[in-house]
Amino acid sequence: MLIMLMLMLAMQQERSSSLSQSQIRSPSSTKRSISISRGSAAYPRKRAVTACQVCRARRTKCDQKKPSCSFCESIGAVCNSDPASLSTFDPASIAIIERLDSLERKIDSIPQLSHLHHENGSSKNAHPHHKKPLGNFLPENLDAILKWPIFQPLTLPVTPTPSHCSPAPICSTTQASAISHELHPPACNQWLDAFFRHGHCKNPVLDEQSTRRLVRKVCQEGVGWDSESCLVLLVCANGALARPLLSPSVSTDDEFHLSTPNALFVASLKRLGPTLGSAGVVQAQCLFLAGVFLMSTLRPFDAWRMFLQSLAICQSFTYCDQPDPLSDGESGSTVEAEGSIYWSAWKSERELRWELGLPDFGDVGLNTPRTFPSCSESYEGDSLRAWYFYLSEISLWRLEIAVKNEMRSLVAETPAQVLDALADIADEKVQQVIAWQDSLPPSVSIAEHELPTGDDGDILRFVLRGRTTYFHELISWPFVFAVVNDEEDAPRVREWAARGFAFHLERLSINRPGFYHRHHGTWLMVRSSARSACILLAGAQVSSTSELLPPNWQEAVEATILMLQFWSTDCAELAITIDILNRLFSNIYQQQ
Repeated sequence: MLIMLMLMLAMQQERSSSLSQSQIRSPSSTKRSISISRGSAAYPRKRAVTACQVCRARRTKCDQKKPSCSFCESIGAVCNSDPASLSTFDPASIAIIERLDSLERKIDSIPQLSHLHHENGSSKNAHPHHKKPLGNFLPENLDAILKWPIFQPLTLPVTPTPSHCSPAPICSTTQASAISHELHPPACNQWLDAFFRHGHCKNPVLDEQSTRRLVRKVCQEGVGWDSESCLVLLVCANGALARPLLSPSVSTDDEFHLSTPNALFVASLKRLGPTLGSAGVVQAQCLFLAGVFLMSTLRPFDAWRMFLQSLAICQSFTYCDQPDPLSDGESGSTVEAEGSIYWSAWKSERELRWELGLPDFGDVGLNTPRTFPSCSESYEGDSLRAWYFYLSEISLWRLEIAVKNEMRSLVAETPAQVLDALADIADEKVQQVIAWQDSLPPSVSIAEHELPTGDDGDILRFVLRGRTTYFHELISWPFVFAVVNDEEDAPRVREWAARGFAFHLERLSINRPGFYHRHHGTWLMVRSSARSACILLAGAQVSSTSELLPPNWQEAVEATILMLQFWSTDCAELAITIDILNRLFSNIYQQQ
């Protein structure tokens, strides 16, 4: 019956096409009407109505590939032709087409469902981890790790979620009033120098010379209520907070709330509302820098909201809408500004969404923006080095997401031998990150440092080393989980689990020079360090896995606990994390 319906539709379409061609050839076709049957008139414009919703919204040509056109497939969007747009079809034909589409989707899903059913009903000799959900094959955040089966007998306390807004910051009324009226050039110059030397180099979203001119202008004319004044206050606030990597952090006690950085930030917040009345590059930059300051003060959820709003503004940019923005007449400086703020907002929002455990992250965000941001040819010195770092970090992001997608495919295609399949590609992926390190420009190279201690005080190399730990964690994660929770004893799996434990110890060593450094990534460093310490402690809970742990891991975990205690005055929920780690340590000693 299905085949007959499809043949009938094809015959009707062919007849409509032949009649349309005869109309074109006949000179008299425009002078007299031709009687056309109802069936042939039902499909006069098949090509025009099959463009998907996304392509119609973008006003671009749709190649009409099924089940997903090329553009929708490239961005991971659902390719769907809105039935409402098929108004040239008669109701009966529309019903037939919708039914055919439904049946086609059901038929396509049968082999996969059958395969999954076969795997779920496999013999009892199958390994337990083959039935685990996909999340166990990809890294999980700290809150998910503390729910691992290995920890269940210990009745650990529940960690409070950081997914809530922090109280509004307070500051001295005198300070806020003074800053709202004027900024002093000597102080602004000092903050600008610190901002571009220690903060902006990690996310070069501003042009330094233009920013310095803007700050001088606001100092001369006074602080207004416009977007430019808001941007100047945020630059100064982040600059007043910035410090070199190895220098002591700004105080974490109550004096911070009365400090100049906080007063500058509060003054900027009063101008952020009017700023959002319009959408542009400056507005996106303001929101992003507000998020950077909030991250530096360990307020991750508030920062995520700022990054998300900045990313939302970026969706209106030509950079995001066109494959080649320059071809549409956009200036190079505009494209550069749009590309840099878009990438920075995208990276910051993605990593925070995952760490905060916010919903819908598993189904989206597995595709990076299509193009790299570009920089001006006039860049040199520190500005050029910052861009080398920026592009190096972005390239690692793209590599990491590509590996995630490949791992997801392997788990879906070979669930019965998933660990063997993952082990087959693990060495290859480690070689890819080594090749990435070897390709870095000399000014930001980390391949030349045999011991990744980061004690040279170079913040850019410090961040790049830290990013490599996420890649190593990704590759080794399935094996660590299988050994710790499923007691997997296959030699190949245990070998990779041992390498995974070594990677987590390496992360603590890499992060250690920045344990007490306040910056954009402090909260993420705190969380990733606590996660690695927790995984090492998980491996030590039973003798079968404790022998896989690297030497001196206890000392690294103890140093991590001291670091968490330092930041607990800024982030109250860390107190429970510290208590959990101490309990895990105590349980190990009681078993010995």
